[in-house]
Amino acid sequence: MKSPSHARPLAWPFLAWPTVALAGVAAPTLAMLMLVDAPAPAPLALVGGPILAVGLMGVGMIGAAAAGRLWIGVLLAVLTGAGLIVLARALGMPTLPHPFSTGLAVIIASFSFAARGALFARSAGDRGWWIAVFVVAGEAAMLLTASALPGALPDWLLVLLPAQWASTAIQTALTGTGTRAASSALLALAGTAAATLLVARLWPRRWPYLVMFTTWLGLSALVWHRPGPPMPRADLAIVAAPAGPIAPIAFAPPDAATASALARIRRQLEKWPAAGEADVTQRARNLLLIAAVADLYDTEPLQSHLPLLVAAELKARLPADQRAAILAGIAADPAAGSVAARETLAELGLPANVGDETPVRNRMGLYAARLAGR
Repeated sequence: MKSPSHARPLAWPFLAWPTVALAGVAAPTLAMLMLVDAPAPAPLALVGGPILAVGLMGVGMIGAAAAGRLWIGVLLAVLTGAGLIVLARALGMPTLPHPFSTGLAVIIASFSFAARGALFARSAGDRGWWIAVFVVAGEAAMLLTASALPGALPDWLLVLLPAQWASTAIQTALTGTGTRAASSALLALAGTAAATLLVARLWPRRWPYLVMFTTWLGLSALVWHRPGPPMPRADLAIVAAPAGPIAPIAFAPPDAATASALARIRRQLEKWPAAGEADVTQRARNLLLIAAVADLYDTEPLQSHLPLLVAAELKARLPADQRAAILAGIAADPAAGSVAARETLAELGLPANVGDETPVRNRMGLYAARLAGR
């Protein structure tokens, strides 16, 4: 009688590989293609976290479970993540604002998902990849539901999902402040991966499962108490007045991660050509875009602190006797001038903006009005 290890190669090429391709490559690719013509600014950047998380989970977990090798799952997931990012860039997603943070999130998430697949292979043999398929389908369904229908699922459920951790970490790298803002999610992914590999190594002993589940619940509690930034949204409505959450300006000091991001932006501003534009009115527009785009994408906690940074830069870079008039003019006519500098915001470590100009011009005008008196 052949051992299970001899049977796995037959199942892998004929059944598992199409499943891996569908879960990790075909489904995210189809989602990206459907979003290409969506009426929203940089839609791929706004939903890149969930899409990439599903791709990494599908390939990493199912690949490791089918092949019975951790490193195969990790390699396939990392390659899939890189391929999906390249595809998103080709379809119009702006330049990555935090390449290092994005790469780190992809690698840690790939390792975490592949570790679970390796455990399924170890504990269930040839049926392990089927278990992985069902786990991927369940987590992907909840992740996509949370993305499409915010508030439909309770927060306590989402913080239990490694797929949600990966989505938060990747999304923060795409439209937020980077690694530090998503540190709890990255720690949860890495910690559960280590605990899962301990169970796989000590199999068939059952007591390590207690370690794994305790680690999972403990790290879920960490994510609950230190959540990453919320999913971004692009409000396309033309707002008549700066009321409610529109054009927020912080009053409390920034946390450590946000303060670090603000300091980096100040340093990068010295090298940003748009901040030294010869025409002072256009220079003001370019600086206002820093706050406008971040607000458009709802990149809290950063977005509330950027207006103060912009106000300081406007004070330093505009003639004092002209500043109020320039800002009042932009507020009165936000449709004038150019907003091309929005596409280069990645040079500051901020999400760039492409597509319809109306939403970002609207926010630019709102900030001009709010900062005119500062």
